[in-house]
Amino acid sequence: MTSTSVQPGSASAGSQQPAIPFEEALNRLSSAVTAKELFRFSTRIGMSPEQFERLSGASPHRLRRGRGSDEVIPQEKNEPFLRCGRVFKRVLALCNKDENAARQWLNASAPMLKNKKPIEAAETNAGAKNVDNLITQLAKAVGLSI
Repeated sequence: MTSTSVQPGSASAGSQQPAIPFEEALNRLSSAVTAKELFRFSTRIGMSPEQFERLSGASPHRLRRGRGSDEVIPQEKNEPFLRCGRVFKRVLALCNKDENAARQWLNASAPMLKNKKPIEAAETNAGAKNVDNLITQLAKAVGLSI
């Protein structure tokens, strides 16, 4: 018996559509999107279901059961997701475009962020700035300009 796992951001087992490019997914958040689309984006960048629910007000449990997925989330509610998405984009550059490695880095406690996970710190403007500073320091340390 073989097991098939579906990675965040990839097509689901029942879907024939490939994942859209990250840049396009990020740009879509500049306008209102469905709760289902926002949940897919949050999963792709490594947010926990609890973080998604806290920021959007939509229940991941309900979305997984097919309820509320067409609910439109106004653009104003997307701002924390946009911030986290921009941080994810910079981490992708550090990780040679490896989305799994970027998600791992964003979900590891960072001593420079008072042991917060970068994905959680990036929810606020101040936190996102701190994460950006950390990314800049890491990029300089390895000789990248991002």
